[in-house]
Amino acid sequence: MEQRTTSPAQRVALVERHQAGESYHQIARDCGLNYYTVRKWCRRQRRVGWAGVAQVCGSSRRRGALSHFSDRVKYVALKLKRQHPGWGLDKLLLEMQRRPSLQGHRLPRRSSLYNYLKSFYPRLRLHRPPRCQRPRLTQSRASEAHQCWQMDFKGEVPFVHLDKVKPFIVCDEYTSAPLAGILHSGQPGALTMADVQHDLRQVFSQWGLPDRLRMDRDPLWVGSSRLDFPSRLLLWLVGLGVTPVINRPHRPTDNAQVERCNGIWFEQVARGAQPATWDALQQQTDRAWQDRRELLPSRNPRCAGQPPAVAVPALLSPRRPFARDREAALFDLQQVFAYLATWKWQRVVDITGQISLGSFSRRVLPQTPRTRHRQLIALHFDLPLRLFVARTLDGEPLSTFTLPYLSPDFLMGTGSVNLDSS
Repeated sequence: MEQRTTSPAQRVALVERHQAGESYHQIARDCGLNYYTVRKWCRRQRRVGWAGVAQVCGSSRRRGALSHFSDRVKYVALKLKRQHPGWGLDKLLLEMQRRPSLQGHRLPRRSSLYNYLKSFYPRLRLHRPPRCQRPRLTQSRASEAHQCWQMDFKGEVPFVHLDKVKPFIVCDEYTSAPLAGILHSGQPGALTMADVQHDLRQVFSQWGLPDRLRMDRDPLWVGSSRLDFPSRLLLWLVGLGVTPVINRPHRPTDNAQVERCNGIWFEQVARGAQPATWDALQQQTDRAWQDRRELLPSRNPRCAGQPPAVAVPALLSPRRPFARDREAALFDLQQVFAYLATWKWQRVVDITGQISLGSFSRRVLPQTPRTRHRQLIALHFDLPLRLFVARTLDGEPLSTFTLPYLSPDFLMGTGSVNLDSS
């Protein structure tokens, strides 16, 4: 391991060895020093003489990040970061400029503040949940109609008589043909995951079930943008035999076809329209989508300038039929179990011996003495047991438990489920 500091006697010795004919590399290897450290002191001796080598460095000065700044500056920076762990460096510096207690104090640069806060990691990162292992899915594109769909919400569009409208749009990836545009209120909190599930049932009833459904990281269908646990909607799709494909973060081009449909809806339906009722706007949307599928030429290369339904007749035939009254028969819980078995999680045990998984708390230790408080454990779904298993990182079993996600009634939104059972 290389030394980080050198004494005056060491510096004099290595300069003398270099003057005797030894190379920088040889001296560094023998003394356990970095090559550039040896070169620095030899060059300094040639430049300023032996006084520059024999001086005592750092004996009267402070070391470390922000060492030349006021203790109050360091205190406020760390306090703000602990109170607001989501604040970035620019936000922290802005708030430090606004603090009355720091008026007249010199503030650090962005890079210096980063180096100071970095010395307190990983404690400052404890607010972030540990990473989980998710199933890896290929990003291959569809090669047939209804093999893969894309879905998305168009941003809120204001109307005079309807306030804000937020359409839920689904299109076929292979032909780029729009399949559905279901209108919703764009008011905050107006949409839930159950609404998305209801919309998808309507689309499935008309067009059947696709093999894959591509989506972005909207919490309305993935639950959490961090993807630390599959949402109820994702597991419902898996149970129906539809593989959810989640786009890469900050890659809207992964959903290029449905993004194009969003723009078409605004240009050909919403722009300049002043519908008096929701039904009138929904009828305009349905008519526009039918025209795009059956009458208007498509720029999709697979359509060769023809309407999608003309170029690819299979678009009008469901790949796998779906009916609402047959949903329970089509739903396969074993597929949900197999999907969950591809996930792995890590969680931190709190002082009561509990962890949180999928928005539910479960006790994994009967009692948690202070020595086991904040212990990191591993979790996975055991396919033969059909239970979640908690283990230490060394593999020692701790406990097993179940979650409502293992119930078809919970995933399909039917019947009553005991959410507190462990």
